[in-house]
Amino acid sequence: MQGNDPSYYNDYEEIDLRDIFKTINKWKHIIIAVTLICMLLSGIFSFFILEPVYEASTVVSIYQAQLSRENESTNDIADTVNELGEIPYMSALSCEQQVKSPAIMEAVIKKLQLPYTRNGLKSSIKTQQLQNTNLIIITVSNNNPELAATIANTLREEFILHINKINKKKMAQSLEIMEKEWLQKEEAELDAASEKLKEHKLQSRSIEFLNSQLGKKREDLINYQSWLAKAEIDRASQQEGIKQLQETIAHTPHTLTTVNTANGILPADLQGIDIKDGTVSSEQINMNYTSLMDAYNSKTTDLAELNVQINKTRQEITRQEKEILDLEAELIRNQIGENKLQNEVSRRESVVTLLSSKIAELKMTESINLADNNIITVSEAMVPEAPIKPNKMLNIAIAAVLGLMLATFSIFLIEYLRENGTNKSESEELKGFTGNV
Repeated sequence: MQGNDPSYYNDYEEIDLRDIFKTINKWKHIIIAVTLICMLLSGIFSFFILEPVYEASTVVSIYQAQLSRENESTNDIADTVNELGEIPYMSALSCEQQVKSPAIMEAVIKKLQLPYTRNGLKSSIKTQQLQNTNLIIITVSNNNPELAATIANTLREEFILHINKINKKKMAQSLEIMEKEWLQKEEAELDAASEKLKEHKLQSRSIEFLNSQLGKKREDLINYQSWLAKAEIDRASQQEGIKQLQETIAHTPHTLTTVNTANGILPADLQGIDIKDGTVSSEQINMNYTSLMDAYNSKTTDLAELNVQINKTRQEITRQEKEILDLEAELIRNQIGENKLQNEVSRRESVVTLLSSKIAELKMTESINLADNNIITVSEAMVPEAPIKPNKMLNIAIAAVLGLMLATFSIFLIEYLRENGTNKSESEELKGFTGNV
């Protein structure tokens, strides 16, 4: 194993911290000199060569003005009209992307007559949207503090004009679409639907007339059914009475026989009279039987007439029921057709009303320039009092650290070369080079 091999340790050199500190102490003047020279060069560069950079910031707020909406819209047309009829709006993120658009850059350059290209001006602008807000910070960097503030304010103004121009264009397009395309189309379709409804009412019996006829037919049917019920009761009563008369007639003789004593009073050969053993027998028509038969015949005749009336009433009831069914079917057909046409007319009227309302709102919004108020200036850019760059102290501190590191690295490199048999001329050359640095 390598750990047990003595030659393994001979390939490495031990580093003594005391040697390190001795080396640093030996070269301390060089280290300090190099560090101070780096700091001096950084100070000269920061104070006299680098131009100061100033930043001016302005803040705008993005919001959307709202118009009234149909709260109870239940169809796609109303939702589309509501969306198209809204005041044009850009989100804060979209607006932030528009700040550096070429059109705005060109407008700022022309207005201020700046000696910059669009890309050159764009590189000096920063935008930031504050999280969870609709605020946008626009920051402009420039060597001239007054110019930085002027560019920032002009950029904000041109940005607002640009967004308002886009919003007005969108609003004009929405008005044109709703007024010249949708409204005219819906009005034409409303007229067509109204004409169809009128023709349907003229070509068929009205619902009011059918309801009136249906009511009369139902009333007549109820009267017929009521009379039939009473007639059924009367017929049952008459049938019972006839049955009782039949039973009474069956037990009533047609004639009555009379027996009298007639010896020596009547001649023996009297026709029609039977004289036997001194008695006289004679037959006479039974008047009770006759009256019963007369009553029976009368009731039978009445019953036959009642049956005729019942049969006619039943036929009339059947006819009335059929007519009622026909009227109900016709009424349902007319109601379905008329309701369908009426619903179409109502739907078209609601769309026309909604479109007219939205068009009026947009025209009013356009007349008062409400869309121009979607962007509000929260704060204007002020002339900065102090530059943000260069950070002189930070530059000097960084130069000091770098000089210290460079000097330390150089002296250790020189010592290493010396200890490893580097010739004296090379060491002196490196030492001179380090001193120059």
